[in-house]
Amino acid sequence: MARLTVRLTPEGRRELEEELARREAELPIVSARLGDARAGGNDPAENLDLRDAMDALALLEGRVGELRALLAAAEPIEDLPARDGVIRLGARFKIRHEDGEEASYMLVSPAEADPRRGRISEESPIGRALLGRKKSEEVTADTPSGPERLKILDVG
Repeated sequence: MARLTVRLTPEGRRELEEELARREAELPIVSARLGDARAGGNDPAENLDLRDAMDALALLEGRVGELRALLAAAEPIEDLPARDGVIRLGARFKIRHEDGEEASYMLVSPAEADPRRGRISEESPIGRALLGRKKSEEVTADTPSGPERLKILDVG
């Protein structure tokens, strides 16, 4: 079976490690909440606090497991973008959307993607369209809402 590899920027790895530490610190608190909820009865169908605590613990344990797996599979992005102006994993760039709106992004792996923070996945429609492109090029991204024309204003 092939090993999953997740390429992370140093900042992305640090953020995932910090989230893991926060979530692991929450585990005893949520476990204690579960113990307290058991005082109201052990039947989740009758004890809503118990069911809520069980759900919260399951979600938290799931995310902790996911973060541990991501970090175990993480490889650093060693070839951070050279100053050759090519958009690749780890590159920061500025684009103009066809409606005239300009935005700055960083191309990252799906594990780090957060468009609200200017991090788009290399596997997203826009990320795929921009990968390997240079400043001044125009591309069309096949987005879920239809084709979108983009102009690369800067790569750096």
